[in-house]
Amino acid sequence: MIGTGAGLPRHVPRGVRPELDALLSLRRYGAEMRRLLALEAERREGPRASAVRSQGMDYAESRPYSPGDDVRRIDWRVTARTGRAHTKLFQHERGHDLYCIVDQRAPMRFGTRAAFKSVVAAQLAALAGWAAAEGGNRFGALIAGAQDASIRVGAAEGAAPALCAALAAQADDDAAPSAQGSLTTLAARAASEAGIGTRFVVVSDFADADEALASAVQRLRTRGNVILVWVFDALEVRLPPPARYPLTDGREHLMLDTAPAGVRAAHARDIAARRGRLARFAAQAGTRCHAVRTGDELFTALERPFEERLLA
Repeated sequence: MIGTGAGLPRHVPRGVRPELDALLSLRRYGAEMRRLLALEAERREGPRASAVRSQGMDYAESRPYSPGDDVRRIDWRVTARTGRAHTKLFQHERGHDLYCIVDQRAPMRFGTRAAFKSVVAAQLAALAGWAAAEGGNRFGALIAGAQDASIRVGAAEGAAPALCAALAAQADDDAAPSAQGSLTTLAARAASEAGIGTRFVVVSDFADADEALASAVQRLRTRGNVILVWVFDALEVRLPPPARYPLTDGREHLMLDTAPAGVRAAHARDIAARRGRLARFAAQAGTRCHAVRTGDELFTALERPFEERLLA
């Protein structure tokens, strides 16, 4: 599902499961993904953008004050608690780390154009990892699915293929998803693991409630900038003509009846609310949004302004 940008072959895989070899083969598109995610631009702007929050440094520890220490860095809380002057020590922040949260929960296993949303999301997450590897960034990831999985933050050259393997293994897990993690929970975990200045890429259909999604984005924004990638299917944004349609994910079968007016009205309200909340995030400083429809060429979709995708 790679687009036809400069030097890029047309490739539109079809299927309901991400294949490990296909995810690993995306390595050659790392530089193009960096451009589409504007990672080089953020690298140039990063120190200035994060200066207010962190002044370019992360707190490391406090130690007893020594003559010559900068008095502006005295840790007054520790000093008051111990009765002895202590100085705060800082280390350079791990800015420019890239961290991906990718949704592979049950609702993502759906699609009417070429591939399930889960497959498209897996490809986007793998591309984010390869983009980090191309720039020599550290990379980490969390997978929300039947069995949540994590890739510890480290050199992207090792973390990106580890994510690809975890995504392929996730797709092979046919166990019923009894308790799938929320984006809020995963965002809290990601924020706790990431350094200040991290760029977060969240790939999902964002079907979570308004409050949950807002909380997730807010948590991530305390640590850095956020890129939201909305993966959706054409059927989700525009119902087909009134009729009964059989649907299956390969295990379960159901019938979608689009004839009742109440069903169509409820669907229209839901998709309008989802578009609206993402548009509000896109308007916030430090948050960008992209939208990719199943069956689209990924890079072509990522290049289009989010506002245009709202009209898809």
